[in-house]
Amino acid sequence: SSGSGSGSVSSAPSSTGSGDKTIVVGTSNFTEVNILGELYTELIEANTDYTVDQRFGLAGAAVCFDALEQGSIDMFVEYTGTALMNLLAQPMNTDKDVVWQTVSDMMMKDHNIYTSAPLGFNNTYVMSVKPETAERYGISTLSQLLEKSPELSLGCTVEFIQREDCLPLLEKDYGAKFKDVKGLDASLRYTAIDNNEVDVVDAFATDALLSKLGLTMLEDDISFFPPYYAVNFVDADLLQADPELQEVLSRMDGKIDDKTMAAMNAQVDIDGMTASEVAHHFLVENDLVPVA
Repeated sequence: SSGSGSGSVSSAPSSTGSGDKTIVVGTSNFTEVNILGELYTELIEANTDYTVDQRFGLAGAAVCFDALEQGSIDMFVEYTGTALMNLLAQPMNTDKDVVWQTVSDMMMKDHNIYTSAPLGFNNTYVMSVKPETAERYGISTLSQLLEKSPELSLGCTVEFIQREDCLPLLEKDYGAKFKDVKGLDASLRYTAIDNNEVDVVDAFATDALLSKLGLTMLEDDISFFPPYYAVNFVDADLLQADPELQEVLSRMDGKIDDKTMAAMNAQVDIDGMTASEVAHHFLVENDLVPVA
C-alpha cells in the first residue's frame, strides 16, 4: 500500500482539484475480503472522481475496526456476527435482522460508522458431509446430524473445538457426541473428508473447496449458528459529505449470493486468478462499471 498517510505527504494542501480526492479501502487478510476490497475499489474508481488507496491484509477484524475509528482507513467489509460479538461485545443472537439492526445502530451511535445493507451472502459455519454419507445416514439437517453423531467422526478447526458458541455448546445443550473429533487446519479438513478420514467438517458457506468437492451442506434447522452476512462499514462523515458516493457504494447491496461468492473464492484459491481480475469480471457482468 502507498504511504499517503505519512506526514510529509498529507502536509500538502488537500483537495486542490477534484483529482486528488482519496478514499482508503481496508481489508483483513484472506481471499474473500480481498475480492470484496477489489470490488469496492474498482466500483469507486470507475463511477466517481475518487482515487482509492488500498490498505489490504490488516491482521483481522479488530485491527480494521481500530483503523476505521482512527481514520487511517475509510471503509472495510466485515461480517454481522463478528461485528456483534467481537467488535461490539454484544451477546450472540441468531436472528439475522436483529443482528444487522443492532450492529447498525451501535456502530452509528457509538462509533460514527455507517453499516451498509448486507451484500447478500452469509458466510457462516455450515456442517457438511459427503453426499454418500448424507444418504447412508439419512441426514440433511443439523438436528439429524446430532442424532447420528455417535456414529460419525468430526474434522474441524481448533477454533470450532474451543469457541464456547461452537462445539462445546453443541455438546452441552444439543447432545452432540461425535465418535471422534480431530482439530485440523482450515484446508486440511477438506483433504481429510475427501480421503474419508473424517465424516463431517465445519465448513464456511462460501469456502471454495466446499463447492469444488461437492459436499452436502446440512441445513441449520435449529438456528444454532449466528448469521455472518457481509456488510461494508464506512466512515459516516465521508458519506454525509457526499451522497453521490453513498449511492455508488449502495449498488453492491444484495448483489452477491453464497454460490457466487464461493465461485469467486474458487477462481482465486483454486484457479489462480487475482482478486482484482475476479472483481473486474463480476462488476462487468453485473453492469456495475462502464464497459471500457
